[in-house]
Amino acid sequence: MNKNLIFTLLSTIFILSACSTDFELEAEWKDIPIVYSFLSVQDTAHYVRVEKAFLEPGGNALEIAQVADSIYYQNLTVELENLTTNQTFVMERVDGGGEGYPKDEGIFANEPNVLYKLRASEVPFGEGDSIRLVLNRGDEVEPATAELAILGEIRTNRFSPPERITRTRFGSTLPIAWTPDEHARIFDLRFVFHYQERLPGETNFTPKSAIWVVSRNVTAPDNNGDVITFDAGWESFYQALATQIPVIEGAERVVGSMDLVVTGAGEALYQFVRVSRANTGITSAQSIPSYSNVEGGLGIVTSRYTAMRQGIVFAEEALDSLQTGIYTRNLGFE
Repeated sequence: MNKNLIFTLLSTIFILSACSTDFELEAEWKDIPIVYSFLSVQDTAHYVRVEKAFLEPGGNALEIAQVADSIYYQNLTVELENLTTNQTFVMERVDGGGEGYPKDEGIFANEPNVLYKLRASEVPFGEGDSIRLVLNRGDEVEPATAELAILGEIRTNRFSPPERITRTRFGSTLPIAWTPDEHARIFDLRFVFHYQERLPGETNFTPKSAIWVVSRNVTAPDNNGDVITFDAGWESFYQALATQIPVIEGAERVVGSMDLVVTGAGEALYQFVRVSRANTGITSAQSIPSYSNVEGGLGIVTSRYTAMRQGIVFAEEALDSLQTGIYTRNLGFE
C-alpha cells in the first residue's frame, strides 16, 4: 500500500478543480488538515502524515506546492489517545527521509518529508483498543480528530491453499481461506513466488521473486471474525510471472516455493474504497465522491495487520505448466 496514496488523491482532486471555470477559485481560506495513517500492533514505530490544503489568492498552486512551509504545519501537536486504557501520547515530529521513508518526487515538496512518530515500545496498544488521533493547531482552532480500532491477528488456513499445489490449470482455481480479527473490513491478497536464476555467463544462481497480486480489495463489511474465502484464478498467476520476469535467451530458472500474504485494514479504508467505487463506470457522474474519517479535516486514519504463510510448494504437474504454458514457456524454468 503506497503511503502517499490518500494525500496524493485528495490533493490532486483539489488542485485539478482549480482548472475549471465552473468553480470559484479563490474562496475564503480554510485551515484543512490532510491526514493519513495506518497503525499496527506489528510495527516498531507508528507514523502519521499531516499536511494542509491550500490555495493562496492570486498564487500558482503548482509553484506553492513546492514550498514546504505551504504544505506543513509549523506549530502542530499530534496526540494518540488510547480510549481503552485512558492514556495519551504526544508524537514526535521527524523527517521521514531520515527514518528510511523518503517522499517520492512529484508535485509537492519532497524535502523534508514531515511525519509524526511514536515508538511502539512507548505505546501499549492492544488488539481491539479504541484509539483517537488528535491534531492541535492552536490559535483557538478546534482540534481535528479521527477514531479507529486496532486490528488483531489474521490467521491463514494451512489447507487453503494446500501446502503442496498439484494442479495449476488455467480453468481451475486456488482456494484461499483466512480468519481475521472482527474489526477488519477489507483485504489485500498476494503471493510471493520465489525462484533461482542464472543468466548466461554466470556461475551461481541468484535468488529472485515475483509478486502475484490476487486482489487488492476483498471486502467483508459484515465480518464478525468468521472464516473468509476467496478463489484465485490460476491464469492470472502465469500472467503475473510473464509480466515481471523478462525473457532472456539462455537464462536458467529453478522454481522455489511461494508465500501467501494477507493484509487486512479497518473500516475507514473499506468505506473509502466503497464510496470511490460507487461513482465509477459508464453511468458515473463527472465528480468523484470522497470519504474521510477525519473530523475537522480530510484523510484516512485506520489500522492494518499482515499475515504471511510461507513454504507453499509445487508438485510435478504444476512445474510442467510453468515450463510449457503459453505465458511462461519462454522464461527458462527447469
